[in-house]
Amino acid sequence: MRGILRMIPASYGVANPFVFDSVNDLAFSVRKVNSAYIGNCMRIRRSSDNTELEIGFVGGELDTSAISTFCGAGFGYVAKWYDQSGNTQDKLNTTAINQPQIYNNGFTLRNGKPYISATNTQWLYFPTVKNVSGNLTFFMTYEKLSAGNVAMLVDGSNSYTWLDFGVNQYYSTNYTNTISPTFAINTLYLHNGITLSNNVKTFQNNTLVGERVGTRTGGSYLRTLPAYVGTRPTILFSEFIFYKSDKTATAIDMRNDINNYYSIF
Repeated sequence: MRGILRMIPASYGVANPFVFDSVNDLAFSVRKVNSAYIGNCMRIRRSSDNTELEIGFVGGELDTSAISTFCGAGFGYVAKWYDQSGNTQDKLNTTAINQPQIYNNGFTLRNGKPYISATNTQWLYFPTVKNVSGNLTFFMTYEKLSAGNVAMLVDGSNSYTWLDFGVNQYYSTNYTNTISPTFAINTLYLHNGITLSNNVKTFQNNTLVGERVGTRTGGSYLRTLPAYVGTRPTILFSEFIFYKSDKTATAIDMRNDINNYYSIF
């Protein structure tokens, strides 16, 4: 039976209010995005003996030093990614071979920040499928490392909240938004989707690249991150913020906050 080591999360002062302090749905990140959150960032499993360790934050960032010490020259995998919204909607994977990787005798860095990597057989999931119809706003940092399609969140019945399908961006099962330019491979992006009952907008970094006006059809569901059944590519990701509401008024501030930390655009 594998052991579980636990680390008390570091405490630190917050100099300024966080732009995401109002998150009331889902918040996953390698940094602290909610100043009221006092839990860990993620639970890591090391490859050498399958022992797991709770990893917190240092100075508002993922404690990479603790991961390096814990994993050594081996590999580190994300067994659980904690929801910072306060709703304890944590994403996890209890099957070792399907857990995304955070460490490989070092970190996969983009602009000095650590990213989680997932192949076509690695993902995190909510224990149950979540129906999230209605107004939605979400942000995700990601980079496609292989050709193919990427879905941010999808359930086992191929009903999804966002599917990156090249020119067509699916926001619910039957509703597409045509974008230009598309999300290219080997390029780091911030995706911001704002989906309302009669309007959908796609922001690539800080630019509106597609908008569709018309009644949105089909269901929207949350289950896996990242995955699309049958077409999973290899991608990197580091942050996913989700609101079941319209955040059009503050979305630009949120995009700028994410970019100020990750230097994406």
